[in-house]
Amino acid sequence: MNRQAPIGPLRLAPGLDRLLHYQRSWLRADLLGGLTVGAMLIPQSMAYAEIAGMPPEAGFYAVLLALFAYAILGTSRHLGVGPEPGTAILAATAVGGMAAGDPVRYAALMAALALAVAAVCLIAAAFRLGFLADLLSRPVLVGYITGIGLTLISSQISKVTGIPIENDDFFGRIAEMITELDEIRAATLAMGTATLGLILFLRRWPKVPGALIAVTLATGVTTLFSLADHGIAVVGNIPAGLPALGFPDVSGSDMAALIPAALGIALVGYSDNVLTARSISAEHGYRIDPNQEFIALGTCNLMSGISQGFPVSSSASRSFVPASIGTHSQLTGVVAALFVAATLLFLRPVLANFPQAALGSVILAAAIAIIDVAGFKELWRLSRSEFALAAVTALGVMIFDVLTGVLIAVALSAAVALWRIARPSDAVLGGASELDGWVAVDDFPTARPLPGLLVYRFDAPLFFANAEWFHQRVRQALETNPGVEEWIIIDFDGVGSIDTTAIEMLEELLGELPSLGIEVVGVARTNSTTIDRLTRAGLLAPAGPIQSFPTINRAVQRFRNR
Repeated sequence: MNRQAPIGPLRLAPGLDRLLHYQRSWLRADLLGGLTVGAMLIPQSMAYAEIAGMPPEAGFYAVLLALFAYAILGTSRHLGVGPEPGTAILAATAVGGMAAGDPVRYAALMAALALAVAAVCLIAAAFRLGFLADLLSRPVLVGYITGIGLTLISSQISKVTGIPIENDDFFGRIAEMITELDEIRAATLAMGTATLGLILFLRRWPKVPGALIAVTLATGVTTLFSLADHGIAVVGNIPAGLPALGFPDVSGSDMAALIPAALGIALVGYSDNVLTARSISAEHGYRIDPNQEFIALGTCNLMSGISQGFPVSSSASRSFVPASIGTHSQLTGVVAALFVAATLLFLRPVLANFPQAALGSVILAAAIAIIDVAGFKELWRLSRSEFALAAVTALGVMIFDVLTGVLIAVALSAAVALWRIARPSDAVLGGASELDGWVAVDDFPTARPLPGLLVYRFDAPLFFANAEWFHQRVRQALETNPGVEEWIIIDFDGVGSIDTTAIEMLEELLGELPSLGIEVVGVARTNSTTIDRLTRAGLLAPAGPIQSFPTINRAVQRFRNR
């Protein structure tokens, strides 16, 4: 049973509110979900830390306190936060050049980047910028995630084949692999292929921690046959204990230099969080608070930053699995964090023997899963222009880097949106005996305009970007049958709002209409905000030249009774 949203101080801690009202009947599913997510986190955290250019233990550090933070502050009951490959690549791209090969500085900058992401998210929450999740359209997300998947695959070529790859971009890595096929190490390739095959096979049972099982078996084989002495690279020693808490030793100029990357990571990570959380919440009958999710994501990154981690976001696999198990709260995340902590404290020798090829296979499996072939097929079927936008996004991620690719995609998405608003659909409306209302004459062959009356519809807000277009389209509609129309009624139902540039355009148009034979100008179905703006501009009757009608039918009736 769903409770009302918390009020008072607990409004900012919805997860804690749910835990305080915990029901015993939830415990079994939540414990099972927590152990399952924890089992998934062991190989994923280590593998995604490698993507970020960090030591394997940093993946554990990044997730420990972040899970507790989200359990308190998050509005999703199922979202799994922590290391994620897309965020890891973005972070590595941002920090790599600044660190100049110094591993200590690299780790400090990674932690600082997590703190910068936290600051961006918390500031966004303060200004209630939850709507920013809508900036990444579906084509952009399809292209972004596919570009990430293909980039991840290319990044693991060396790890699962043994081929030394030096290039940092997708096409360079592929070209280098083709030219150096003779460098393949058979044992490494066999280990990577076998692990990948087992992970993919075990996906038939989503609730089974396939990655952990596969990597554990690979580790057992490596240990039993001493494969580390025969060319199989392993993780190696992992520092004892939990991470020391503190702020990274970086300068103010370093933090300033990280802000652009932090903005990109925050936008991508937040969008991923909200979209994943919304898709799950819709199936389970509760709602997500977009602005509260900014607070939760920001705090998660704050916890990761002070724990020697790196930027974190959400994982779809670690979110949908507990949802499928039927978990009820973020106790799942708490249990997963405790499982990871126990593993780090007591199973370090086992972790040290994890084969690098097996961890590479974990990343390959994740990459294969996120390549959205179905999404591209759907876009091709529905809209070739949006398919092209997705393809450009994917290529931008692959050719340049992830952040640049996303920025290109967002810019293209904004340009497409602006174009659609600047050049919206419009129509001349007419009536027909078999129709109840007024419809576009181009869409209904039986619809006819009334002689002497032009009813015109414009399907976008009137503002500076489309004011002149509106002006031209109205004149074109009138000049189609010059000297016939005496009245013009503009359907404002799709307009919604009007700015000062558009008002000036209306004043200019009103000065031209008498020369075209127009005696009366009216607007219909206008909202109160637009009516108020037109009234203050002195355009509405009785003081102004424009008459306002509540409906098109009322305007038509007035025309007939003139």
